[in-house]
Amino acid sequence: MQAMQILPYILSVFSYLLPICCFLPFKLKLREKVILFIILLINILLIGFVLGNTGVILLILSTCIYIAFLDHNRLMNIYVFIATYLFCVLWDNLFSLLWDTFIYPIANLQSHLTYYIFYIISYIVLLACICPIIGRLFHLIIHKIHAGLSKWLLLLIATNLATCLFIFLFNIVIGEYIGYSRKIITFNCILFACYFIISTVLIVNIIKAHMDKVDMNMRQDSYNRLQEYTNQIENMYSSLRSFKHDYSNIMLSMSGYIEANDMEGLRDYFDKEILPLSKNITKNAAHINQLINIKTTGLKSIISSKLLYAIELNINVSIEVTDEVNSIPMDTLDLCRIVGIFLDNAIEATLETEHPSIRFALINLDTEYIFVISNTFLEKGIPYATLAKPNVSTKGVNRGIGLYNAHEITAKYNYVFLDTEIKNKSFVQRLQISKSHT
Repeated sequence: MQAMQILPYILSVFSYLLPICCFLPFKLKLREKVILFIILLINILLIGFVLGNTGVILLILSTCIYIAFLDHNRLMNIYVFIATYLFCVLWDNLFSLLWDTFIYPIANLQSHLTYYIFYIISYIVLLACICPIIGRLFHLIIHKIHAGLSKWLLLLIATNLATCLFIFLFNIVIGEYIGYSRKIITFNCILFACYFIISTVLIVNIIKAHMDKVDMNMRQDSYNRLQEYTNQIENMYSSLRSFKHDYSNIMLSMSGYIEANDMEGLRDYFDKEILPLSKNITKNAAHINQLINIKTTGLKSIISSKLLYAIELNINVSIEVTDEVNSIPMDTLDLCRIVGIFLDNAIEATLETEHPSIRFALINLDTEYIFVISNTFLEKGIPYATLAKPNVSTKGVNRGIGLYNAHEITAKYNYVFLDTEIKNKSFVQRLQISKSHT
């Protein structure tokens, strides 16, 4: 009989565990689920036999502390858990109202163990049906907003969740003293639903407006890079026109040396004046010709502007884009951000070396596109596996956000893979984008 009395509390653990597993932005391991189950069970037993509903505060605090250390996004994990708990409270009140209306009076439920167990089981079954669907929608929202959330927006979400949580906890604790009649449950449902829905709509709209602004800034940045690329092309064209304009003068100068039979002077004039200019034009034209195979204007513009800038810095640049690239199955702005980060890092790192060199390759295979960006670098003893973490960089303190952001972007795509290695004294970034994905 004692075991039957504890059974409802054990079942109640699943009413928390199931939504948490579905809503968290990462997958819990079996060991982590077991520990979380034990934490929830201890707290629910304390609520049932010792502390009453005030024990909910201990449940929230202990679970928050544990979940916060399961993944590096600690604040996000806490926000998600609090939102999950608020969802559980809302769903519990709604389900109680439906049960009280159509099946059995909720006020007498705990005095009839069979009905109470059936109540909890049916509650969990319905949760198992709706939580995976809501969880997927929730994950989509998190993936969209995670990289672009500002501090003030996070503070707004935290304030809203804290206010909502305080109202819910106050209502739960007071409800223990006055009892849960049908009117109180109905009032709770209306109160919780209204506050939860209104605050959610407001936050979603604010986030949407913020993301639209971020997107607009990114598009403006892409446009500026396109303008920069266009200006560089115009400058090259102007240089070519200038060279053609001076061609006759060059020929006249050479004819002067020939008429004077000054072959030594002609050789010296050719080596110092004509050959460097010719090499520069030929070199830049060859690079541009390679990039013509990239048909995505935004991507071509950022690659061109970065590599032409590297050439101006006297970096030895090698480009390989032999096959035509029409459409890459990835958001252009995300791709431009990643490639821009890699090229910026490559330029900055290779300038520290004695013989700066950058190699860029875009390989079009049957099943995937592969971006390869390699550069010479100065070894500083930092394990490259840690460079994807925030604030870890070879460039000093308060740096290292770029590669972390690149990994955050690629994490949104299950068909995009990023590999970093050191090969032949070069730092190599390899981005693979599968052509066939679901």
